[in-house]
Amino acid sequence: MEQHPGKMWVREGDRIVPLLAEALEHDPPWHSRQKAALPLVYVQNASLEIAWTGMARRTGSIAGREVVPFFTQGDEGVDINNEQDWWYAEHLIAQGEARLPEVDRPAFAGPYDTAP
Repeated sequence: MEQHPGKMWVREGDRIVPLLAEALEHDPPWHSRQKAALPLVYVQNASLEIAWTGMARRTGSIAGREVVPFFTQGDEGVDINNEQDWWYAEHLIAQGEARLPEVDRPAFAGPYDTAP
């Protein structure tokens, strides 16, 4: 990850404050440390999310209060959220550094599917 949340800020009026209040509780605060001295953080991607429907009903969130991680490896965690991400994914595939999974069944024909 290029950026670390310990060095991220939010605006409050004419000032900025650390995104993570915890960042100020350390000596020195996280924003005053070298990146290598900051704690390891994980970034959520959209490769896999599993939730019980009851969790969403009870908590109003698909994640609920506790999250069990699924750590992706290599290209399986590539997110596509914008044109640059799309370019990067195509580049990885073209260079043989990533591959698309084989799909062994036909696409789901939903109520809005216009295919024959």
